[in-house]
Amino acid sequence: MKKRITVLLAALLTIMLTACGETAIKFGTSPEGGTYGEVAKAIDSVSAENFEIRNTAGSAANVRLLSQGYLDMAITQSDVLDNAYKGTGMFEGKQRTGYKAVAGLYTEACQVIVKADSGINAIDELTGKRVGIGEKESGSEQNSKQILLAYGLTDNMLTEVNLNYVQECDQLKSGEIDAFFCTLAPSSPVLTKLAEECDIKLLPIDGRYAENLIKTYGFYTACKIPANMYKGVSEDVETIGVTAVLLASDYMPAQKVQAVTEAIFKNSDAINSAVSTDIHPNEQSAIKGISIPFHPGAAQYYKSHGIAVEQEEEQQ
Repeated sequence: MKKRITVLLAALLTIMLTACGETAIKFGTSPEGGTYGEVAKAIDSVSAENFEIRNTAGSAANVRLLSQGYLDMAITQSDVLDNAYKGTGMFEGKQRTGYKAVAGLYTEACQVIVKADSGINAIDELTGKRVGIGEKESGSEQNSKQILLAYGLTDNMLTEVNLNYVQECDQLKSGEIDAFFCTLAPSSPVLTKLAEECDIKLLPIDGRYAENLIKTYGFYTACKIPANMYKGVSEDVETIGVTAVLLASDYMPAQKVQAVTEAIFKNSDAINSAVSTDIHPNEQSAIKGISIPFHPGAAQYYKSHGIAVEQEEEQQ
């Protein structure tokens, strides 16, 4: 009841502000250096709507801020999204609702980075090391803990440090940490810059470890970081990934959400050329692997293209 009242109050506030003039769509992204910010700016550039892009701690923070009415749209990882909406996993007993899906945009790769001369060649060699696991309330934090556990490493076997992307890169270069985890689209600017300034190596997540993670959690998929994506990394690196999902608040008007959805797919080539990763959103791929209902505005767009998506029945 408390959550519903919060959403209703946020909706009322939005209506009141709109009556006084057009308000910007508050769009939650990720820490500085992440791909979410690039994607948000690209969507802003092709949409007729007015956006206010906000950096956040990442996926978990975005669903929390959406549910509390502080954001109108945001991007989050599919695994974090499912946990939040159902009150499971990292959100056990703390269900976060008040938003719906718009589209799956692209795959984010779980990347584990060390210095090239570190002598570390596998994740199970991180025992006793100081490791960046992502910022608190980020998808990277959840992924890193799940991956470490899959390799038999508990938090008392290494020193875990919560850092954002820029801090991880800086502290790897300075030697303050030995490795770091991040869940980002391949070729994200922050990692590309790191590879230009410091010789790096990516640790694989493959074989039975990848298979177990995919089977256990259900949201991971096998993917690879292509050779030469980063300077000095001359071979493909096998890893796992999750989907980056665009969300919209329940109190966002369906017409606005439909317009944004249409702008994304109508201008997919322009969006792709504006970001550092390969992102070619299309209607069929955008609805796959999403475990929560779609926003009525997005559903109306898909319906106009002959695609039926799950919607939550309106509660009486």
